[in-house]
Amino acid sequence: MKVQWWSCVLGLLFLPTEVTLNTWTVSQNPSSISVITVNSSDEITCSTALPNPMGFYLQRRFHNTKDVVFLSLEEGRISKNTTAAEFEGRIHITPVKQIVQGCGFTLRLSSLRLDDTDLYYCSWTYFKSETRVTHPSNGTVIIVKEKDPSEQCNSHFLDLILITLSVTAFTIIMFLVIGALILRCKRFKKDFRPVRPEITPRPNRPEHVCHPRRAQHFPYLVTSENTCGPLDFRGIL
Repeated sequence: MKVQWWSCVLGLLFLPTEVTLNTWTVSQNPSSISVITVNSSDEITCSTALPNPMGFYLQRRFHNTKDVVFLSLEEGRISKNTTAAEFEGRIHITPVKQIVQGCGFTLRLSSLRLDDTDLYYCSWTYFKSETRVTHPSNGTVIIVKEKDPSEQCNSHFLDLILITLSVTAFTIIMFLVIGALILRCKRFKKDFRPVRPEITPRPNRPEHVCHPRRAQHFPYLVTSENTCGPLDFRGIL
């Protein structure tokens, strides 16, 4: 749809030179860009200063069906009205009575859809020396959007506020969690008492008991019966 919008704008800027020349005899209002929302209505007023036009067309430039409305005129009065099928029941035509010389019509396009975005222009037909002559007017670019631009800006602004509030709330919660963890660690260190390992006493060593040994008779050695006491070598010496 964006491509079609730019096409409409470019088409308005680069209309044939004859359109500019014919603005002295025909006119169209509004002669600019009209941005509206879906299911809205828009009006186009076309007029001519030439008397006794043969017919009047409302045409669109960038669409397969070029003719939107055709009015067959007799002495400035509508004798036949032909409307394109896609605009059936969506166009209301009213004659302009304030024109002193010539004639004009106001066309109200209602229930506009996205595919109605286009460049609309009027064409007046005459017979001049038994030759059919067409005088097109300048164009009106109608852009149909899903939402109003101001509503889109407001929605973007609200989205930005919600995102900012969400980020702020998340940051505050994170700081609170971190602070709680730090406080808990400090309390834990303060109340911490290391557990000392229990020292088990060593078992008592058994006392060494010297058992008496049987005395052995050696003719050349005299020993004492108590082998644990000091040895007496007096019998040997």
